[in-house]
Order: sequence, then C-alpha cells, then structure tokens
Amino acid sequence: METTNTNDYQPDEIDHLILQTLQNDGRKSFSDLAKEMGMAVSTISKRYMNLVDCGILAIVGRVEPERIGLNAYAAINVQVDTVANVERVAQELMALPEVSFLALRTGDFQLEINVMCRDNSHLMEILRSNMDKINHVRKYEINMYLKVYKWGRTSESE
Repeated sequence: METTNTNDYQPDEIDHLILQTLQNDGRKSFSDLAKEMGMAVSTISKRYMNLVDCGILAIVGRVEPERIGLNAYAAINVQVDTVANVERVAQELMALPEVSFLALRTGDFQLEINVMCRDNSHLMEILRSNMDKINHVRKYEINMYLKVYKWGRTSESE
C-alpha cells in the first residue's frame, strides 16, 4: 500500500476494519490490532499513519459532559437573513467555546448548533451575550436535550 496525502484516497477493507476497531476502542495498540487481524505491526502502523495523513482518521478524547459539569445540552436552529450571510454567521458561531456541533441544514433554519452549558443560566447567558448580538441572525429556536443516550458513533454496524 502506497502512502498518499490526497483527498481522493479510498480506504480498503483493511482500513475499514482498523477504523471500526478504533471506534470501539481508540486506545487499542498497534500490536493488538496486528494480532487480531493477522498482520505485521508495521503494516498496521503504516495504514494508521496513512489514514491520519489523509484526514480520514483523527484521534480525539471524548469527554462525558456531565462528569465535567456540563449539564445543559441544547440544539439551536438558526435562521439567517440571506443565503449570502450563512457562512459569516457560521464562522461566528464556530468561535463560541460552548458549540460542540455546527451544520448547514435544509428547511426554515439554515444552521443547527449544539451547545454544552453548565446549566440553564449559562445557556441564557450565551443567548443574551452571543446569539442576540450576531448580525444577520433572523431568529433561532432552542430544543433542550433532557437525556442523551448515546454520544457519537461507536461502530460501523450501529
């Protein structure tokens, strides 16, 4: 397998197996992966580095929000005044540290953000200090998550 840094790299079956295994246990060693897959450690290591270099794989630590005092989690749908201003508003929203997710979407609201806050007072402060001051935001709608049953995707089969 030749290492490539292009965006057109397509992972093969082995790459997908590595990705799936790491989604289930991101701390699994190259040695353990190699044993499970019946391959050399160097092969797993090279494939891993290729997936990272190509931007397909990024290893991040996922924090349990409630364990660090983030007890109010909300989705905010944002309506922007014109399509031309969507990117500008998205850039401002991305700068907010409480934003954990931001997406362009279809429907009456062009953007959806998820925010993680300490409590409802913290959420209200974000709305007053930030959302209400962003130019080109026509309106927004808030949906609180009362309980999150699953964070992220843990395997390809789910």
